[in-house]
Amino acid sequence: MTAINSVLENRGEFVGAFRENVIRVIGSYSTKNILTEYDGQIEKLQAEMLALIEENAKQGSITEDFDEQYHRIAEQINDLKQKKLELAREQKMAANFQQRVEDMDACLKKTTCEVREFDNDLIKRLLQSIKAVKDDLIEIQFKSGIVMNQRVSYFD
Repeated sequence: MTAINSVLENRGEFVGAFRENVIRVIGSYSTKNILTEYDGQIEKLQAEMLALIEENAKQGSITEDFDEQYHRIAEQINDLKQKKLELAREQKMAANFQQRVEDMDACLKKTTCEVREFDNDLIKRLLQSIKAVKDDLIEIQFKSGIVMNQRVSYFD
């Protein structure tokens, strides 16, 4: 427990690694290149659709070819509008990125990470291996990559 608590304390590497992982996850919205081509593509397809409608109006009747082309263009426009909507959601999430990081930092400052009693599930999630180095020294490797040595007190 001493080894785990020394790694989990607020100034330890564990909290820093945790913070970086959270930032990587919430920051994934802001790292994507924001494309502005959706609007241009939608306008181009709408112009194509308008030209198709005008051409069909000149012929005076709706053909099967017109119907297929119209539905194809309409599906493309809808797909692009859906992508544009998803992009807008991501931009909104990215706009809140800094506030979310500040909230996380405030929470980490107030939270103590000390483990007060043995939790087998937590140990299985945190530890990679434990090796006996000497009679009174063990090496503990965490799944995060942190390796530390811990003296073990024992009584005869």
